[in-house]
Amino acid sequence: MNLKLNRELVEARKQNIKLYTIYRSVSMDLIFYYAIEYLFLTEVKGLTASSFVLGSAFFATFMMLMQIPASIIIDKIGTRKCTIVANIFNIIFLLLILRTNTLKDLILAQFVSALCFSFKNISDTALLQYSIPETKKKGDIFSKVEGKGAMNYHYLNAITSIFAGLLYVINPYAPMICSLCFAVTATIISLGFEEMKRFRIRKKMTTIERAKKYVKDFNSTIKFIINSQRLRSIFLYSGIVWGILSLVGIYKNGLFIDIGAPAPIITTIAAILSLAVAQGAKLQFEFHKIFRNKGLSTILIIITTSITLAGIVGNLHLSYIMSLIIMSIFLIFTYFGKGLSEVLISRYLGNFTNTKVLTQIIAMNEISRNFFRAIVSFIGAYIINITNASNALIITGLFSFVLTFSLISYMKTRLGLKPEEYEEGEIILNKDKQ
Repeated sequence: MNLKLNRELVEARKQNIKLYTIYRSVSMDLIFYYAIEYLFLTEVKGLTASSFVLGSAFFATFMMLMQIPASIIIDKIGTRKCTIVANIFNIIFLLLILRTNTLKDLILAQFVSALCFSFKNISDTALLQYSIPETKKKGDIFSKVEGKGAMNYHYLNAITSIFAGLLYVINPYAPMICSLCFAVTATIISLGFEEMKRFRIRKKMTTIERAKKYVKDFNSTIKFIINSQRLRSIFLYSGIVWGILSLVGIYKNGLFIDIGAPAPIITTIAAILSLAVAQGAKLQFEFHKIFRNKGLSTILIIITTSITLAGIVGNLHLSYIMSLIIMSIFLIFTYFGKGLSEVLISRYLGNFTNTKVLTQIIAMNEISRNFFRAIVSFIGAYIINITNASNALIITGLFSFVLTFSLISYMKTRLGLKPEEYEEGEIILNKDKQ
């Protein structure tokens, strides 16, 4: 690589890493929207709780089907363009939600949202991974940058959640307009990224030769993923945790509505829970150093125990204030675990792999996450249709206990080991020229 190109590479990396934290702070997920999503769709648009959960199930199904095509497109056209397109889809999703009146409308909106996050979940993470130089500290650098971005997002989300509740009382469409403004802002910021793909040195090939090589590389990558016990463990863990947390995110609104909490209280609790996620993202580096290979298992136990106890409290018929406080405390622990797992899973996926296989690995993780989320959500829609949110949380928690200890047993000899303890086939040395 000549000197000029090397300088451009260094500057591009600096630009991306500097911008990434700001970008993730406003774009990791929708601002304003999720604090009032359940209320808006059930109270304003007239959808049932069961339809709301079904919408989530269809979103997960669409996500699962789109991951491999999305990873191929990202490899073809680059992470920067796909990140920009993903943010545009987010804007379209919000516009469709504003026009939603039936389950069919919601399913269409969720399809567009799935298009967004099929690209976004891969391209955002890959963009940062590609922007960090290949050093022994790459995992630590990724963890710190991604962790800071996630922490800032959840702090911002906490503040805006409180305003969302107040605005919702005045006019339920006001928080939706604010969410649209943030989605547009995220799109504008994403235009400032540099495309790292242009710095890779490639041999001159015809279109047919390049296509054959891509298919060959893709097949070998999928074979590596399927044969890797380490990656299978991460995918299983990521899928189970994401499925549980997605259902909890829906049930918690019903839990507080059942005890008579008004919209401003529900969105204030959402703000507190967002702060808990932010703290988890902030402390994940220290958490990893303390627990090492027991970290993921510890997180899963915290989440499972907390949601079960929150459901039990909802059935004890305590006073309104006591129920509100105790359930909130247990959910704080749940969301703290969510913040820890969000960053650590992304970090572990990037360990021992090179940029050639990274997008496929992230795509397979997204397939796993959404496979479990789809199953859990379809079952969850049935459960919430026949019982209340408290019982639904208890059922989810008890079932999660069985999955938790089965998964911990499976991961014990397959995940969280030192590099020298893995078999040679579990590690891909980085041979990319960048």
